[in-house]
Amino acid sequence: MTDSPSSLMLLRTFRQHPALAAAVIVMLAVSVGALTTTFGMASAALVRPPPFRDPQRLAILYTTHTGEGRPLHNERWSFARIGWLRDHTVSWSDLANYTGTDLVLTGSGDTEAIRGEIVSPSYFGTLGERAAIGRTLLPGEDDPAAREAVVVLGHALWQRRFGGDRAVVGRTMRVNGVTLTIVGIMAPGFRGLTDVAELWVPTALAPVLTYPEYLVSDQNFISAVGRLRPGASWNSANDEMQRVTAQAYAAIPDAEADPSHVAGGVAVPLNTARAHPRVRAAVLLLLGTVALLHLLACANTTSLLLGHALGRAHESAVRAALGGTPRRLFVSHLASAGLLATAGGALGTLLAAAASPFVAVPTGLWGPRNFYGALAAFASPGFSWRTVAFGAVVTCGSALLVAALPAAMAVRGTMLDALRDGPRGSSRRGASLRRPSARGAIVAAETALAVVLLVAGGLMVDSFNRMRHVDLGIESGGVLTFTIQPSETRVPVRDGPAYVRRMLAAITTVPGVVSATVDGGAPVSGTARSTLYIAGRPLPRAADAPPVLRHYVAPDHFRTLGIPVIRGRAFDDGDVAGRPHVAIISETAARRFWPGADPIGQRVWFGGGSTFDRPDSSAEVVGIAGDVMYEPLDAGPNRSSVYTPYAQFTYGWRVYFVRLAVEPSSAVAAIRDAVRRVDADVPLTGVQTLSSLIGASWSRQRYDAFFFGSFAVVALLLAVSGIYAVVAFAVTQRTREMGIRLALGASPAAVLRLVVGEGMAFPLIGLGLGLVAAAGTARVLRASLYGIGPYDPRVLSITAAVLVLSAVAACLGPARRATRVDPNEALRAP
Repeated sequence: MTDSPSSLMLLRTFRQHPALAAAVIVMLAVSVGALTTTFGMASAALVRPPPFRDPQRLAILYTTHTGEGRPLHNERWSFARIGWLRDHTVSWSDLANYTGTDLVLTGSGDTEAIRGEIVSPSYFGTLGERAAIGRTLLPGEDDPAAREAVVVLGHALWQRRFGGDRAVVGRTMRVNGVTLTIVGIMAPGFRGLTDVAELWVPTALAPVLTYPEYLVSDQNFISAVGRLRPGASWNSANDEMQRVTAQAYAAIPDAEADPSHVAGGVAVPLNTARAHPRVRAAVLLLLGTVALLHLLACANTTSLLLGHALGRAHESAVRAALGGTPRRLFVSHLASAGLLATAGGALGTLLAAAASPFVAVPTGLWGPRNFYGALAAFASPGFSWRTVAFGAVVTCGSALLVAALPAAMAVRGTMLDALRDGPRGSSRRGASLRRPSARGAIVAAETALAVVLLVAGGLMVDSFNRMRHVDLGIESGGVLTFTIQPSETRVPVRDGPAYVRRMLAAITTVPGVVSATVDGGAPVSGTARSTLYIAGRPLPRAADAPPVLRHYVAPDHFRTLGIPVIRGRAFDDGDVAGRPHVAIISETAARRFWPGADPIGQRVWFGGGSTFDRPDSSAEVVGIAGDVMYEPLDAGPNRSSVYTPYAQFTYGWRVYFVRLAVEPSSAVAAIRDAVRRVDADVPLTGVQTLSSLIGASWSRQRYDAFFFGSFAVVALLLAVSGIYAVVAFAVTQRTREMGIRLALGASPAAVLRLVVGEGMAFPLIGLGLGLVAAAGTARVLRASLYGIGPYDPRVLSITAAVLVLSAVAACLGPARRATRVDPNEALRAP
């Protein structure tokens, strides 16, 4: 008997054992494809360099602070302190500032809301980018005194708005009501550090385009990026950052900060800063989970190939008798199994290549990417050389992993035993499912891996289910929400109440509108914060004043959102500027700040800029409303809310809520027309139902529950199929024994108990090992869970029960076949 050429061995295996070959190839193709695709996602999110020149020398520069009971944390910069940093550092060959912002285009074409960046002229040079047409910004165009009204367009905006006309350079366009001259067009694909920008304007224009106090505000809302100078080290740059930032705060102190705060600075390499630690942990957790699933698939494949190899022991003995050496036989078996595994892995890599363009790391789902969302994740999907190399390594490693043991077992034992046993095998081979064996160990390993994934999936599904059933304190049905965001230069704070009043008046005239209100944020999406001061109590330091959620709302706010006013009164049309200031507090605020006392009639004021920021402008508490979850549920939401009438103070930029007696989507066009009659230069953004917005707030948990739950189901199916295959093989090998037992009077029930009892031995061992492993790995999930701990006994007990019942079901099929063995046929078998 001669060996087939290796190029034909795969076809030979398919022809002789089509079911086995198909099972191995499909199982490994799916698992290798999933693992390679997930690696591609992880590589794009954590490893692949951002799309700028020499990105390894770029860093995001932060100020660092402590205080208010918070650990050391990073913040951005004020414009004045960035100037100090630029003038007093030597570690950076280029240093620039940038801020992502919402802008509105008017003039030619429809009114359009876009994202842009306010940048210093050095921004493009720092990133190593040049204009494809025209130029970028010049140093003189950032002079606040000159205030050159220029703009650089992104390629996509140029194509969409101007049809790709190269002669557009030198023409003008209107942005936030300001006429700007177009000086350049950037190359395709460049969207700035926020990765969503479509145009760039110099910092000097910020006061007339967005925020009047942009250049003089003490608040830290401006980002900084630097390029490390050749020859400078990261250690020296960080030492300098620490020293110079402290000097900047000494020269330009923060008027609102606690003097005990420690201010320093840090340079975070761009590739590190772009991924928030929570995102990094979530991506690695997903990759690790898929890797476990792949190992489980490999274990199952090994079990299939091992059963096939043991079945070929007689063939190996014949070949050995004809002169085949053990080494040659081992290589032959290894090549046969390895080719199947390699084919599966190669197919999986091709599947990953096809899937990669359609998948990406859902950074918005897994938590904040970074500080203030000022830096993109740059995690767009793609199939890079890293993914190809990873797929090749996984394929080769998987082929060796699943083929080595079956090849070794195929040539194990003596030639005389194999020839004497014949092609049907021996009763000694696999005589007891309780006896330690390679296939038993694989079953235990499969079961343990399945338990880990089942526990993870159970925890994620239970967490999501708990979150979905939390009472948010509102009635979201029939409510439409959207944002109207005029720039503060067009609608100054002093004009905010009048602007909002005109908008609400126009919106409430739309047929089908029941009521409407405004706020600074939406439920479970976040809202403004402030600090609370209570009249008649000692005045705390600003850093020690308790934080509360601040809302500037319309009289119909509580009716529109279905929030109950438990005590006192709601706001009315008489609560306007010039009348006594009033406030309504939430139940939690009432219990927290007036435990055992009546807060109605008490007076409060707040930190920050508003007409309620002094003791002589305090507001009287006139009502107590039900708690509303305004912040994300998994962020430990603050439920202490304080509402004041928008007519006594608000900003022009607001989130609107409209309760409708008709289908919300049917009223959008009419509401948009009503808004346009008030202000034709502002679009409605974020238009959706409140129910949809709330559903989106659970996106990360829904994503986790779906994927981890799916992984758990697949893991269970793989484990059950592995148990079934091992028990079925053992029963087949012991057909003669079962026939003898039945011939000697054993009842079918006794044979059934025997097979099931022995078949459950290794799954139960795997269950114990898996529960121990799950207890260790579940801690990694703690940050992703809501309302449930990583060691929840209910999830652990359900996992154990499901696994045991599934394993018993897997054993019953082969066991029932064993009870139907014909003793006469079994005894006559060779």
